[in-house]
Amino acid sequence: MPEMSSSAAGLESRLAAAEHAAREAGRLLLAHYGRRSQLAIEQKGLNDFVSIADREAEDTIAAILRPAFPQDGFLGEETGISGAQEADLVWCVDPLDGTSNFLKGAHNWCVSIGLWSKGEPILGVIYDPLRDELFAGADGISPTVNGVPVSVSTTGSIDKTSLGLGHNHRVAPAAFAVDAERLFSAGGSFRQVGAGALMLAYVAAGRVDGYFERHMWSWDAVAGLALIKAAGGRILTYPQPGKALPNGGMVLASGPALYQDFVDLFRIG
Repeated sequence: MPEMSSSAAGLESRLAAAEHAAREAGRLLLAHYGRRSQLAIEQKGLNDFVSIADREAEDTIAAILRPAFPQDGFLGEETGISGAQEADLVWCVDPLDGTSNFLKGAHNWCVSIGLWSKGEPILGVIYDPLRDELFAGADGISPTVNGVPVSVSTTGSIDKTSLGLGHNHRVAPAAFAVDAERLFSAGGSFRQVGAGALMLAYVAAGRVDGYFERHMWSWDAVAGLALIKAAGGRILTYPQPGKALPNGGMVLASGPALYQDFVDLFRIG
């Protein structure tokens, strides 16, 4: 029988299953990527697209995780919330983060599979099929990239930092402009690759010093936040108190040396 809790054994089995699911979804996505010009594309919102590749990848992940852990909930970008009601553990899945990049033949798209429990991201697997990089870790399980241990940045000064700064059309452009101005005025710089989940994975691996976005969906955020926690970083409570998991929320994560500086810089609280 599958483990019924987020015990060490339960997380280990779930991590192994999530790694398998991410690689299988990645294999399918690579096949679609090679014939992406033939894909039917729908627009869900402003600069927000979906294709059969997204849906088939989510189905692939669900077909692996749901039978193995029927007591867990499942929150997918394409299929919404399903599975056990009021579950202690909820899978948060974006089968293809960076769909616009994918459809245009650009790099920087990934599979994101996270596990959330009672207010905490506790497990994350993010897979970049084009680079064949698998980021994986969980509470009590040190994160790795393709088996090599990683940790967050130790940078301690904003004027030496490269911050991932995300934006979407759920946040007013003026608010993003203010955030960018604050960062630049403090001497910092920002990076963005067009896939928030991948940026969070880069924070966990120390490739960027932190990430801030005023609203991020759970299926994009949970895996990366769990990885950052496991890598020794600090994260803003996600979602914020009183907010429901499917509604998403603000994301702030970084190495411990810069976390409070970012809280103060972006006036969070």
